[in-house]
Amino acid sequence: MAPKRKSDSMDHTPLGEVSGQQASLMNMTQTTLDPPAKKARVADPSGASGSTSKGKKTSDKPMTWKDITLPGEDESSVPVYDDCGEVRRKIRLLQKQPGWKVTQWLKDIGGINNNSYGRFMREKGKTDGATNGTYYAGYIYFEKVRILEGKKKTATRESNEIMHPYGFPLENRRKVWVITGR
Repeated sequence: MAPKRKSDSMDHTPLGEVSGQQASLMNMTQTTLDPPAKKARVADPSGASGSTSKGKKTSDKPMTWKDITLPGEDESSVPVYDDCGEVRRKIRLLQKQPGWKVTQWLKDIGGINNNSYGRFMREKGKTDGATNGTYYAGYIYFEKVRILEGKKKTATRESNEIMHPYGFPLENRRKVWVITGR
């Protein structure tokens, strides 16, 4: 009958005596079980971390579009220089990228509701959808990506900056009533 335990099948040597084969096995297991010794951290006397630390870059270049802050972004007063049609065009180009998900993008740009996004994308024209939150949040996203990639402003964008020095109004001009008096 085969032994039930591994210890039953091993030949036992008296305590304190170890055969050569068992000693080599013990040394191998000892070296594989012990983790490598770690180096102790040494703090700077000034309390600041050193500039030569591994894995940290000291450059001021942002790593993602989220690291960029536009002037006036904290007060939600960034001037918008792309019309709604241009932002929709950029979103459609973004949709063609493999692995891009609408819901994740809406969450990243500020928690925009999917219904709001759908209404904005269904609109037509340059000013239709200007009151929608997707327009403003999408413009901020595309402006940050443009800065991150180091791309220049387009000719249309530069002409919009001249024509609208404070940016496009965030209202739909087609649905505004103009009342004239006599």
